[in-house]
Amino acid sequence: MNAEELLERYTSGERHFAGVDLSGVDLNKANLLDINLANANLINANFSYADLINANLSGANLSNANLNCIDLSDANLSNANLSEAHLDGAQLINANFSGANLKEAWLEGADLSGANLSNACLENATLHYADVTDANLSGANLKNGFLSRLVCENTNLTGADLSDADITEASFHKATLIGANLSNTQLHQTGFTNSDLTGANLSGAILEETWFDGSNLSNANLMGARGEPEYGPNTTINLCGEWEDATLCNTVMPDGTIRNDNCPER
Repeated sequence: MNAEELLERYTSGERHFAGVDLSGVDLNKANLLDINLANANLINANFSYADLINANLSGANLSNANLNCIDLSDANLSNANLSEAHLDGAQLINANFSGANLKEAWLEGADLSGANLSNACLENATLHYADVTDANLSGANLKNGFLSRLVCENTNLTGADLSDADITEASFHKATLIGANLSNTQLHQTGFTNSDLTGANLSGAILEETWFDGSNLSNANLMGARGEPEYGPNTTINLCGEWEDATLCNTVMPDGTIRNDNCPER
Protein backbone atom coordinates (compact mmCIF):
# COMPACT_ATOMS: atom_id res chain seq x y z
CA MET A 1 0.00 0.00 0.00
CA ASN A 2 1.24 3.50 -0.81
CA ALA A 3 0.62 6.77 1.01
CA GLU A 4 -2.06 7.96 -1.41
CA GLU A 5 -4.20 4.86 -0.97
CA LEU A 6 -3.88 4.94 2.81
CA LEU A 7 -4.85 8.60 3.04
CA GLU A 8 -7.77 8.14 0.67
CA ARG A 9 -9.15 5.21 2.63
CA TYR A 10 -8.55 7.00 5.94
CA THR A 11 -10.37 10.11 4.69
CA SER A 12 -13.33 7.95 3.68
CA GLY A 13 -13.60 6.77 7.29
CA GLU A 14 -11.54 3.60 7.39
CA ARG A 15 -9.35 3.20 10.45
CA HIS A 16 -8.24 -0.44 10.50
CA PHE A 17 -5.02 -1.12 8.60
CA ALA A 18 -3.55 -3.85 10.76
CA GLY A 19 -0.73 -5.80 9.14
CA VAL A 20 -0.37 -3.58 6.07
CA ASP A 21 2.98 -3.06 4.35
CA LEU A 22 3.87 0.64 4.40
CA SER A 23 7.63 0.25 4.39
CA GLY A 24 9.35 3.39 3.18
CA VAL A 25 6.08 5.31 2.90
CA ASP A 26 6.17 9.11 3.22
CA LEU A 27 3.41 10.35 5.55
CA ASN A 28 5.09 13.53 6.70
CA LYS A 29 2.62 15.78 8.57
CA ALA A 30 -0.22 13.29 8.02
CA ASN A 31 -3.25 13.47 10.33
CA LEU A 32 -4.06 9.86 11.31
CA LEU A 33 -5.78 10.01 14.69
CA ASP A 34 -7.11 6.70 16.04
CA ILE A 35 -5.62 4.70 13.17
CA ASN A 36 -4.99 0.98 13.69
CA LEU A 37 -1.59 -0.05 12.31
CA ALA A 38 -1.04 -3.01 14.60
CA ASN A 39 1.62 -5.40 13.27
CA ALA A 40 2.14 -3.16 10.22
CA ASN A 41 5.44 -3.04 8.35
CA LEU A 42 6.60 0.57 8.68
CA ILE A 43 10.34 0.09 8.23
CA ASN A 44 12.03 3.30 7.03
CA ALA A 45 8.67 5.10 6.95
CA ASN A 46 8.52 8.88 7.36
CA PHE A 47 5.95 10.04 9.91
CA SER A 48 7.78 13.21 10.94
CA TYR A 49 5.43 15.90 12.29
CA ALA A 50 2.49 13.50 11.83
CA ASP A 51 -0.44 13.29 14.25
CA LEU A 52 -1.14 9.73 15.40
CA ILE A 53 -2.82 10.46 18.72
CA ASN A 54 -4.47 7.36 20.18
CA ALA A 55 -3.14 5.20 17.32
CA ASN A 56 -2.64 1.45 17.67
CA LEU A 57 0.86 0.47 16.58
CA SER A 58 1.24 -2.56 18.82
CA GLY A 59 3.60 -5.08 17.31
CA ALA A 60 4.36 -2.79 14.37
CA ASN A 61 7.82 -2.66 12.81
CA LEU A 62 9.02 0.95 12.87
CA SER A 63 12.74 0.23 12.77
CA ASN A 64 14.74 3.14 11.37
CA ALA A 65 11.51 5.12 10.84
CA ASN A 66 11.53 8.92 10.90
CA LEU A 67 9.16 9.90 13.70
CA ASN A 68 10.74 13.22 14.61
CA CYS A 69 8.25 15.65 16.20
CA ILE A 70 5.42 13.13 15.79
CA ASP A 71 2.47 13.20 18.19
CA LEU A 72 1.85 9.70 19.54
CA SER A 73 0.14 10.74 22.74
CA ASP A 74 -2.01 7.92 24.17
CA ALA A 75 -0.87 5.62 21.35
CA ASN A 76 -0.30 1.89 21.82
CA LEU A 77 3.18 0.79 20.74
CA SER A 78 3.47 -2.22 23.01
CA ASN A 79 5.94 -4.80 21.70
CA ALA A 80 6.62 -2.61 18.65
CA ASN A 81 10.04 -2.58 16.99
CA LEU A 82 11.42 0.96 17.05
CA SER A 83 15.09 0.07 16.89
CA GLU A 84 17.14 2.96 15.49
CA ALA A 85 13.95 4.98 15.03
CA HIS A 86 14.15 8.78 15.20
CA LEU A 87 11.75 10.31 17.73
CA ASP A 88 13.52 13.56 18.54
CA GLY A 89 11.09 16.15 19.90
CA ALA A 90 8.21 13.67 19.75
CA GLN A 91 5.08 14.00 21.89
CA LEU A 92 4.72 10.58 23.53
CA ILE A 93 2.59 11.53 26.50
CA ASN A 94 0.86 8.53 28.12
CA ALA A 95 1.94 6.30 25.21
CA ASN A 96 2.31 2.57 25.82
CA PHE A 97 5.77 1.25 24.90
CA SER A 98 5.68 -1.75 27.21
CA GLY A 99 7.97 -4.47 25.91
CA ALA A 100 8.91 -2.34 22.89
CA ASN A 101 12.33 -2.48 21.23
CA LEU A 102 13.84 1.02 21.22
CA LYS A 103 17.44 -0.08 20.98
CA GLU A 104 19.62 2.72 19.60
CA ALA A 105 16.54 4.91 19.12
CA TRP A 106 16.82 8.70 19.19
CA LEU A 107 14.49 10.42 21.67
CA GLU A 108 16.29 13.70 22.28
CA GLY A 109 13.90 16.21 23.84
CA ALA A 110 10.98 13.78 23.62
CA ASP A 111 8.07 14.17 26.05
CA LEU A 112 7.48 10.74 27.58
CA SER A 113 5.61 11.98 30.63
CA GLY A 114 3.17 9.37 31.87
CA ALA A 115 4.37 6.86 29.28
CA ASN A 116 4.57 3.13 29.97
CA LEU A 117 8.03 1.80 29.06
CA SER A 118 8.01 -1.15 31.40
CA ASN A 119 10.38 -3.90 30.25
CA ALA A 120 11.21 -1.89 27.12
CA CYS A 121 14.67 -2.15 25.54
CA LEU A 122 16.35 1.26 25.33
CA GLU A 123 19.91 0.00 25.18
CA ASN A 124 22.25 2.56 23.56
CA ALA A 125 19.27 4.89 23.12
CA THR A 126 19.55 8.69 23.27
CA LEU A 127 17.21 10.42 25.72
CA HIS A 128 19.15 13.65 26.06
CA TYR A 129 16.82 16.33 27.51
CA ALA A 130 13.89 13.88 27.45
CA ASP A 131 11.11 14.14 30.04
CA VAL A 132 9.96 10.93 31.73
CA THR A 133 7.95 12.54 34.53
CA ASP A 134 5.41 10.06 35.96
CA ALA A 135 6.58 7.44 33.44
CA ASN A 136 6.91 3.72 34.17
CA LEU A 137 10.34 2.34 33.23
CA SER A 138 10.30 -0.58 35.63
CA GLY A 139 12.44 -3.40 34.31
CA ALA A 140 13.54 -1.31 31.33
CA ASN A 141 16.96 -1.79 29.73
CA LEU A 142 18.69 1.60 29.45
CA LYS A 143 22.19 0.19 29.41
CA ASN A 144 24.85 2.39 27.83
CA GLY A 145 22.26 5.05 26.98
CA PHE A 146 22.85 8.77 26.62
CA LEU A 147 20.52 10.14 29.30
CA SER A 148 22.17 13.47 30.00
CA ARG A 149 19.78 16.05 31.51
CA LEU A 150 16.97 13.51 31.67
CA VAL A 151 14.02 14.71 33.78
CA CYS A 152 12.76 11.98 36.13
CA GLU A 153 10.08 13.18 38.54
CA ASN A 154 7.88 10.53 40.16
CA THR A 155 9.39 8.12 37.64
CA ASN A 156 9.30 4.38 38.31
CA LEU A 157 12.68 2.81 37.50
CA THR A 158 12.34 -0.21 39.75
CA GLY A 159 14.72 -2.93 38.61
CA ALA A 160 15.81 -0.92 35.56
CA ASP A 161 19.27 -1.44 34.08
CA LEU A 162 21.08 1.89 33.61
CA SER A 163 24.58 0.47 33.78
CA ASP A 164 27.31 2.25 31.82
CA ALA A 165 24.88 5.04 30.90
CA ASP A 166 25.76 8.74 30.71
CA ILE A 167 23.32 10.37 33.16
CA THR A 168 25.19 13.63 33.72
CA GLU A 169 23.19 16.64 34.94
CA ALA A 170 20.01 14.56 35.16
CA SER A 171 17.30 15.23 37.74
CA PHE A 172 15.67 12.49 39.81
CA HIS A 173 12.98 13.87 42.13
CA LYS A 174 10.78 11.49 44.08
CA ALA A 175 11.88 8.78 41.65
CA THR A 176 11.75 5.08 42.48
CA LEU A 177 15.00 3.23 41.70
CA ILE A 178 14.57 0.21 43.96
CA GLY A 179 17.01 -2.48 42.88
CA ALA A 180 18.09 -0.43 39.85
CA ASN A 181 21.50 -1.08 38.29
CA LEU A 182 23.49 2.16 38.06
CA SER A 183 26.92 0.55 38.03
CA ASN A 184 29.63 2.42 36.11
CA THR A 185 27.25 5.25 35.25
CA GLN A 186 28.33 8.86 34.83
CA LEU A 187 26.40 10.87 37.42
CA HIS A 188 28.34 14.13 37.29
CA GLN A 189 26.17 16.94 38.70
CA THR A 190 23.17 14.61 38.88
CA GLY A 191 20.65 15.10 41.66
CA PHE A 192 18.65 12.45 43.52
CA THR A 193 16.23 14.28 45.80
CA ASN A 194 13.70 12.42 47.94
CA SER A 195 14.20 9.34 45.75
CA ASP A 196 14.17 5.67 46.72
CA LEU A 197 17.42 3.89 45.81
CA THR A 198 16.90 0.95 48.16
CA GLY A 199 19.14 -1.90 47.04
CA ALA A 200 20.42 0.05 44.05
CA ASN A 201 23.83 -0.80 42.59
CA LEU A 202 26.02 2.29 42.08
CA SER A 203 29.34 0.46 42.16
CA GLY A 204 32.00 2.10 40.02
CA ALA A 205 29.80 5.10 39.24
CA ILE A 206 31.22 8.59 38.75
CA LEU A 207 29.70 10.66 41.56
CA GLU A 208 31.41 14.00 41.05
CA GLU A 209 29.12 16.74 42.48
CA THR A 210 26.26 14.28 42.90
CA TRP A 211 23.69 14.77 45.63
CA PHE A 212 21.22 12.49 47.40
CA ASP A 213 19.24 14.92 49.55
CA GLY A 214 16.42 13.16 51.37
CA SER A 215 16.93 9.94 49.41
CA ASN A 216 16.84 6.36 50.71
CA LEU A 217 20.03 4.39 49.99
CA SER A 218 19.33 1.48 52.31
CA ASN A 219 21.24 -1.63 51.19
CA ALA A 220 22.64 0.31 48.24
CA ASN A 221 26.13 -0.50 46.94
CA LEU A 222 28.49 2.40 46.13
CA MET A 223 31.67 0.34 46.25
CA GLY A 224 34.38 1.78 44.02
CA ALA A 225 32.43 4.90 43.09
CA ARG A 226 34.89 7.53 41.96
CA GLY A 227 35.40 11.10 40.89
CA GLU A 228 35.84 12.41 37.35
CA PRO A 229 38.70 10.46 35.68
CA GLU A 230 39.87 13.60 33.88
CA TYR A 231 40.88 15.05 37.23
CA GLY A 232 43.28 12.19 37.93
CA PRO A 233 43.11 8.72 39.51
CA ASN A 234 43.29 10.05 43.07
CA THR A 235 40.40 12.49 42.76
CA THR A 236 38.34 12.86 45.90
CA ILE A 237 34.64 12.35 45.23
CA ASN A 238 32.73 15.57 45.65
CA LEU A 239 29.22 14.74 46.79
CA CYS A 240 27.04 17.81 47.05
CA GLY A 241 24.19 18.02 49.52
CA GLU A 242 24.00 16.71 53.05
CA TRP A 243 24.45 12.99 53.53
CA GLU A 244 22.76 13.53 56.87
CA ASP A 245 19.51 14.07 54.99
CA ALA A 246 19.82 10.67 53.29
CA THR A 247 18.90 7.31 54.75
CA LEU A 248 21.96 5.04 54.84
CA CYS A 249 21.17 1.61 56.26
CA ASN A 250 23.67 -1.14 55.56
CA THR A 251 24.88 1.10 52.74
CA VAL A 252 28.24 0.20 51.21
CA MET A 253 30.20 3.42 50.71
CA PRO A 254 32.81 4.00 47.95
CA ASP A 255 35.66 2.99 50.27
CA GLY A 256 33.92 -0.23 51.31
CA THR A 257 32.82 0.99 54.73
CA ILE A 258 29.26 0.42 55.88
CA ARG A 259 27.18 3.44 56.86
CA ASN A 260 24.03 3.36 58.98
CA ASP A 261 22.84 6.96 59.14
CA ASN A 262 19.20 7.80 59.82
CA CYS A 263 18.20 4.12 59.93
CA PRO A 264 14.62 3.80 61.15
CA GLU A 265 14.34 2.16 64.56
CA ARG A 266 13.60 -1.51 64.43
